[in-house]
Amino acid sequence: MRPAPRVSRLRLLVPLLETLCFMLAASRAHAAPELFVDLKYDIDPALQGCPSEGDFRSIVGQQLGYDPYRADAALHVVVRAQSAEPGIEGAIDWNAPTQKRAGERRFTSRSRDCHELMVAMGFVVAVQIQLLATDPTAGLASAPKAENVESPAAAASRAETESVAARPAPPAQPETPLPVESPASASGPTPWSVIAGIGPEAGVNLGPNLIAQGRIFCALQYAAASIELGAEASLPTTTRQTDGIGFRQNLILGTVAACGHYRFASACALGKFGQIRVSGLGVDAPSSPTGFIAQAGPRVAATLRLGEQLLLLVHADALFLLTPWAVELNRTAIWTMPWFGAVLGVDLAARFH
Repeated sequence: MRPAPRVSRLRLLVPLLETLCFMLAASRAHAAPELFVDLKYDIDPALQGCPSEGDFRSIVGQQLGYDPYRADAALHVVVRAQSAEPGIEGAIDWNAPTQKRAGERRFTSRSRDCHELMVAMGFVVAVQIQLLATDPTAGLASAPKAENVESPAAAASRAETESVAARPAPPAQPETPLPVESPASASGPTPWSVIAGIGPEAGVNLGPNLIAQGRIFCALQYAAASIELGAEASLPTTTRQTDGIGFRQNLILGTVAACGHYRFASACALGKFGQIRVSGLGVDAPSSPTGFIAQAGPRVAATLRLGEQLLLLVHADALFLLTPWAVELNRTAIWTMPWFGAVLGVDLAARFH
């Protein structure tokens, strides 16, 4: 039995950080000083579900109650995240005006939820900005607005004689990084998401000839697992013998899949159930019988992100026939569906959190 995971110390501290941010933001109503920083947002493109730079800035700004970002700010903050063997590694670097590193914090998330990690890091950035802004020894905060404003010449003269230094962040402990988990009460993103899409497919051994079909689907995903429901329909295909006798066939199927996801790849257990429709051509007594068909097999897929919500999915299905089916014309079997078939498809989909 796997031992129960220990509760992360940072998970217990995040609610306290939120409360501290609220108290510090409330104190700004009494003309508290403001601190501005130059933010660099460096996220590994291979990570999925990470907030954009604008979303991360909003997370910090909402905690502070003002926009703390200025391109010409003396204090530089670099926020990084990259994929690692145990999950996701993040870091926050604070650089003083001398361009020397003033402090660093490291984070590790074993859940591989990038959005969850960045929300927690945003709380830490907001707390550190407020601490530096209210610390008179740091000398980095902007003074509250007053009627008498220092002239540019006086400011330039003072800048030549005074040294400005940021208080370094607490020392990092890279040898024992803390797992980061957002508490249930945090206003971060949910691990649930809904994916809906549509796309064309090509099928082999599903009819006498190569068939073209399309599908529409909707999937509910939680972390690295998902359930998908969908529907497929093929275009009619016509097959004739040399004597002109033949048949027309098409498929209408419902699909269900249970999938596991790892980064951009996924693997699924797939089932398809529905109707095969056949109509005779050039026969003595034309008819249009239908029958039940069931198939099952594995699916492998790859996901390419085209934007914050838009996805391109490529999948390949291996299908094993569970219900044998044969077409008879004039009491003669002219085609039997093979026991194995395959489908290759491309879907355009959207993800909603």
